[in-house]
Amino acid sequence: MAVLGSRFVTLLDVSKSKDPKVGKVAEVLVKWNAMTKDIPYQPMNENTIHREEIRSGLPAVYYRKANQAIPPSKTTTEERTFSAAHFESKSQIDHAVAARGGMQNISYNRWNQAQGHLQSHANEIASLMIYGSPVDSNRKTPGFFDIYSTLAAGEETAKQIVDAGGTGTDNASILLVVWGENSVFGVFPSGTTAGLTRIDRSPGNTQIQIPALDHLGNAGSFWGYEEDFHTDHGLVVKDFRQAARAANIDVSNLVSGTGAADLFDIMTDLTYKVDSLDAGQAVFYVNRTIEAALDKQARAAVGDGSGITYQNYQGERVLTFRGIPIRRMDAMTNGEQRVV
Repeated sequence: MAVLGSRFVTLLDVSKSKDPKVGKVAEVLVKWNAMTKDIPYQPMNENTIHREEIRSGLPAVYYRKANQAIPPSKTTTEERTFSAAHFESKSQIDHAVAARGGMQNISYNRWNQAQGHLQSHANEIASLMIYGSPVDSNRKTPGFFDIYSTLAAGEETAKQIVDAGGTGTDNASILLVVWGENSVFGVFPSGTTAGLTRIDRSPGNTQIQIPALDHLGNAGSFWGYEEDFHTDHGLVVKDFRQAARAANIDVSNLVSGTGAADLFDIMTDLTYKVDSLDAGQAVFYVNRTIEAALDKQARAAVGDGSGITYQNYQGERVLTFRGIPIRRMDAMTNGEQRVV
């Protein structure tokens, strides 16, 4: 997805930054977390809080005759507040380790160490996006499956869930999101940056003293290099009708092929669950098991492969269904409890 205006940017856009430090960090994030390629971000509109006016009712319209007055009417709205989660990690590397292979390798060895932190942050963002829940920790923000989590008739979001019929504890899901300014997007605190920030405490490979303990547990220090990694991420579901989840897909049936859910029927149902595929950029998200089953079911289908094909999307050859990209999200597990 391209930039959606001056306020919105994706991490795929950031990865193309002319600033090599910023671009390299974003490039690693989008490599390990496919959803960060698509989610449009904007700064929170009240520093560390984001407020949105959600339309809850439309103005009344009236039939009238000539010379007949009508009463005024207006849209009714409700205000919703969204927050962002913040998490960090710290990298410390001994000069003796960083300088292995020669002094010229220090930058390379430090970057190699940093990539582990970046991958860990990418995995945590992905988990937060999908399964994040304030119930698990009041420092976490709600993820998609915390929002679309029940089939109870009294919950409006239940209308956005397709029940695939699985009843055990080895279930998986398919997620369809229509990303856009008026549907679903990400936020980060004003004054920070989208995604992850890498803070070098040893600029120019300047060595610093790092506190440590010796083998006897006595306090001491060593000379080395240090950097911090900070992530700020919030999810705004401005219009809950612009995302849909297929839950309770029995994984063991998919693997065996016996009684397996028809994934193409399910994905078709999802496209009719969302309010408008034209309201932004629609993307499906699946795990590896679902992706493999899609491939097998497409080969077994008669005709044009049930609408599944490869297309060029954002410069990549991406699997699509009815023109909608399908992204692999390893954060989506095969061990989901039944959604009821």
